[in-house]
Amino acid sequence: MNVKNQAAAMKVHPATREMLPDDPMQLSGFQVPGDPELMLRMLVEEYARLGWKADAIVGMICDPNHQLFGGLLELFGREALREKVEKIVARCGVIKVSFSEAEDVTEQLVQIDLPSS
Repeated sequence: MNVKNQAAAMKVHPATREMLPDDPMQLSGFQVPGDPELMLRMLVEEYARLGWKADAIVGMICDPNHQLFGGLLELFGREALREKVEKIVARCGVIKVSFSEAEDVTEQLVQIDLPSS
């Protein structure tokens, strides 16, 4: 392999390279065509199933720093969006997980006698 091909093959991890103004790794959002009701339902269900309450989800939606729901907020309006979120959360299940450690069990051998034929 010549030096030119070797330089082209060198990989640099994105976390270690310099951030440039026109960096393609910069996060950006844009609207896509689709069903806004379905998009809202899917996004709200994701947070609701993680245990978020309707008020917390609505708070996140109305936060200008959180742009995920921006187009939906603009489309539906704050009050209609709140009503939709509350309905989705009311019918959506929540994953709840708990764990406990079993006590150490001492092994006991049990003799099983089979009836003779």
